[in-house]
Amino acid sequence: MRFRVRRASARRGIGPQLWPLLLGLAQGPLTACSVVYNYDDPDGPRFDGQYSTTGDRSAESLNLVTFNIQFAARVSTAIDEIEQNPALSEAGVLLLQEMDNAGTDALAEQLGFDYVYYPGSRHQGKDFGNAVLSRWPIVADHKLILPHRNPSNGRIRIAVAASLDTPEGLVHVYSVHTETPWLGPRARLEQSRAIAEDADRFSEPLAIAGDFNTLEGNSVDATAEIFTDRGYSWATQGVTDTVESPVGSFTLDHVFTKGYEVLSAHTQATDASDHQPVWVVLERRTEP
Repeated sequence: MRFRVRRASARRGIGPQLWPLLLGLAQGPLTACSVVYNYDDPDGPRFDGQYSTTGDRSAESLNLVTFNIQFAARVSTAIDEIEQNPALSEAGVLLLQEMDNAGTDALAEQLGFDYVYYPGSRHQGKDFGNAVLSRWPIVADHKLILPHRNPSNGRIRIAVAASLDTPEGLVHVYSVHTETPWLGPRARLEQSRAIAEDADRFSEPLAIAGDFNTLEGNSVDATAEIFTDRGYSWATQGVTDTVESPVGSFTLDHVFTKGYEVLSAHTQATDASDHQPVWVVLERRTEP
């Protein structure tokens, strides 16, 4: 098991000869001819569980993790890897993407988290969505359906928001998964903008994290700008290469925060997914 803190690298464009392979990597087994059923109801389906016994712990210092566990196919491997790293196993918040409820529930129960999970769609007999796992009670949550649909199959993408009742007050978090390059960078930036606008309703502290699919050109910096223009810190600005593929390494997973000082940001090599878990160590910002 190896841990690393990465320095920001130059943002590289992607040549057209790589697009077919990259689209396949981003889509996984889902193809243009796959039948997709969308859960268009913003209220559900919704799943939750309560397994935390540490809801009275302080949230002044916070380890927050985002992890896209590819199609929830290797959840047991992800659990083993998380348990081997105290920074992950003792995290206060774990944000997951590409999950089904069975995998989310198993991970939450094994590691001792409360959780809320919403699928955005169903294909090949399996739900596909986002989850928020928390050491503290989840007192409110909602599914945000993002604008635009995948032009190849009509699939929607979502973000899942949750409000956590910590001893220091409410903390608001979003688990994000925007669309793949099928959609194109301009429309995907509009998805990120919709998340930022939805989060405007909440006061600090706040964290927005997940898989933003920032594959092409300057989309990493353009996505970050949507949040930094609203006063967020780009907590993972120094973290690169969160996805390693046969054609190269790419920075798709990001964390943006308000109301926290960012102490450090990390990734870890994994056998559980094509994405690495990314985590940040945060400290609650105090007023001067």
